[in-house]
Amino acid sequence: MKALHVALPALLCIVAGCTSQATSPREDALISEICGELPQGWTCTIEQANARKGHPHGLEEPLFRTDFTNPHKAFESPFAGVRKKLNPIIQLYFYDIASKAHVMEVIEKEREHSWDIPIYFGETEKYIVVTSPAYVNYGVFSEDAKKAIRPMWQALRKRIDNKEDKTVEQLAEPGK
Repeated sequence: MKALHVALPALLCIVAGCTSQATSPREDALISEICGELPQGWTCTIEQANARKGHPHGLEEPLFRTDFTNPHKAFESPFAGVRKKLNPIIQLYFYDIASKAHVMEVIEKEREHSWDIPIYFGETEKYIVVTSPAYVNYGVFSEDAKKAIRPMWQALRKRIDNKEDKTVEQLAEPGK
C-alpha cells in the first residue's frame, strides 16, 4: 500500500505530462508583470517555439523571445524599398543568467560584425537579456523612431536592469 502512495503520484505526473523544466515564460512573474503593465497601445508577444525564436548572430536560441510592438504609432522609414511607415518594435532574447559569461563573451566577439550583432540589454536574477540594433525599430534610430519606443523602453527598464554596457541606451535616448 505504501508503494502505491509513492508510485501513484509519479504515474499521474507521467500521464499528465509533468516535467522538471523551468517555468513557461507565460507563467514567469517578470514576463507577467511586464506584459501586464504595458504602456498604452503596446502589445507583448512571447515566442518560445524552437526554430522560431531566432537569435542575434553568434548566439544560440534563447529560452524565449519577447516582441513588444505598438501598432497604433508609426515613424518614417529612411530605407528605399521599405514601406514608408513602420511601427515601433523591441525584440528581446532571454537567456539563463547562468550563461551570462558565455553570452557576454559572444557579444564582445561579435562586435566586429556589421549586421545582426548581439548587444547586452540588461539582466535580472534569472535572465540575461540580449537584443540587436536590427531588432529595435528595424534598425531605424531617427528621433521619431526613438520617441516611438521610449515609453516601452522605460517600462522595460523598471524590470530589467542594465548593469553592464550602457551603450544600448543610445537606441532610445533623445539626440543631443
